[in-house]
Amino acid sequence: MAMAKAKSTALSAAEKCRNILGASWEAHLNTIKADAKGSKGEVYTSRVHYMVQKGMPYLIVPENDMHNINIIIDERGSLSVSSPVPGRLASLLKSLNKLPPRVAMTGDVLRMKETKVPVIAESLKKAILKEHKAASEATYGVSTVLSSASATCRSRSEGLLSLLNEESSYNILKFEIGSCVFIDSLGSSHNIELDTFEPPKADLLCKFLLN
Repeated sequence: MAMAKAKSTALSAAEKCRNILGASWEAHLNTIKADAKGSKGEVYTSRVHYMVQKGMPYLIVPENDMHNINIIIDERGSLSVSSPVPGRLASLLKSLNKLPPRVAMTGDVLRMKETKVPVIAESLKKAILKEHKAASEATYGVSTVLSSASATCRSRSEGLLSLLNEESSYNILKFEIGSCVFIDSLGSSHNIELDTFEPPKADLLCKFLLN
């Protein structure tokens, strides 16, 4: 009976995938290097910030980042998002030669029409402010957990809001997911069926629900 109950409460790979995407705000974006002569066939990687809105990842990329040039020639890209973990736990995992659970996606990185960028940016700001409001109106028990959480947890929405307020220093790119894989801490891969994959919902407590 206890075993059946444990199985029923365990999160599926898709749920863990959704929680990671909703709880984090940093990712590694890979695109194909390109210049005026075309694609070089090499991969360029950098860390970017992102936010999921209505099931669509929007990437907040510095305007001087090479990704902005690369996707003009080749829109293909991949995105890797690791489960946010406290510093001490991250160090422990590293000492054991293990990586935090992560989500790996492939798809197309698309430029937004200039007229749509302010609209998307404003929508993302509203979503962040909604998180702030929900946290401030939380019960005492939840507020205690949030206030004692790691700096990474507390800084997520503040960091995103700060980036979005610097409109001249970044571009917003849309990442259309083509495939999605959940990779656990042991390195095992679990393919996610996109047809049944529900959009992630940002939740400051998600990182505590991943195991």
